[in-house]
Amino acid sequence: MTSPPGDALRRIGMASWSLLGTILLLSAVVWGIIQVANLIPAVVLAIAVIYVLNPIVSRLQRWGVPRLLGSCLSYVALLGVLVLVGYLAFPSIGDQARQLGDDFPQIYEDLASDAERWADKVGFTVDVPNYDELRDSIDEATNDGGVLSFNRIGDYTLTVLEFLLLLILAPVLAFYILLDLPKMREHAKGLVPPQHREEAVFVSKQLGTAIGGFLRGQLLVALIVGVLTSLGFWAVGLQFWLLIGMIAGFLNIIPFVGPWVGGGLGVLVALATADPQTALWAAIVAAGVQQLDNHFISPNVLRFTVRLHPAIIILVLLVGGTLGGLLGVLLAVPVMASIKILFGHLWRTRVLGESWEEASEALIEERPTGEMPLIKVRKVAGSDDAKADEIEDK
Repeated sequence: MTSPPGDALRRIGMASWSLLGTILLLSAVVWGIIQVANLIPAVVLAIAVIYVLNPIVSRLQRWGVPRLLGSCLSYVALLGVLVLVGYLAFPSIGDQARQLGDDFPQIYEDLASDAERWADKVGFTVDVPNYDELRDSIDEATNDGGVLSFNRIGDYTLTVLEFLLLLILAPVLAFYILLDLPKMREHAKGLVPPQHREEAVFVSKQLGTAIGGFLRGQLLVALIVGVLTSLGFWAVGLQFWLLIGMIAGFLNIIPFVGPWVGGGLGVLVALATADPQTALWAAIVAAGVQQLDNHFISPNVLRFTVRLHPAIIILVLLVGGTLGGLLGVLLAVPVMASIKILFGHLWRTRVLGESWEEASEALIEERPTGEMPLIKVRKVAGSDDAKADEIEDK
């Protein structure tokens, strides 16, 4: 049965006012975030720790383990994993990083000579500055008359202190939130008017699932890609194989960036330290790992996706980098996915008159195997709180 025109206009009016109110709220939130910008990295890291550890703590709680003990055990397990990884990988990475620092002048000179020679072959004249000229220009840009200014020393000291604060504050903040997370959820529900409470809980489950699934899944995929890339570079005899492979794995968190950067670094290092054949093999390794990720790793690790067009992803990455640097790039895609879920739900339920489940199915759908992953999340079906809690904590 077709709805009267008045009902459609009323729904459009309600959606418009809801959109305006949401924009004003987001503007206020952004203004507040700008005022405390120095604390944002600590809060983001704390949220990441919570999303990684909360499923473990919640599962232990369902098995009868007190939440305090479960939180402590999960922290000990996470610390043990980090220590093990550091013990196994950091010495080799440190050695390769020091060797790269020692060899970088010669690597740069070789690449500069190759670039000039290749440009000359195609009829162009390229004058690449040598390493000493490059170092002098960098010194002039960072020093005041050859002497490091006291202001810059203060900036560096402040950066180090902020990093130490991040390492101390984020885990402590995450631990206390992890302890009281169920109570905080109940208090948050109480702040929502009763007539909208069930819907707010349903949408918040989807938002939490999108962010949590993205963080946990991308970290696991990045680890797998980093290990496979490192092993592949080692197999083809590439110098600095572990360092470059780990960089490729870390940057794989950012869509479209990790594969190109990792493969590009491998090819450049091979050209500077080995021969074109090794460079070709490095490119094959990078392309092979990426195809393996696209067709086998991500489809099995992360089975649900919020659809974002590649052009939208590139735009939000550029905007995130402009507004927040590296942190903005890392947060751009999950933030955009969350915005799509929120506004998509409001539009489909308020304007199109769909049910919550229909809106959810239209926004979050299973990604067919073999299709390139964009944002990976898990699907929350239904509006039953107990069922949604069970899905969220898995």
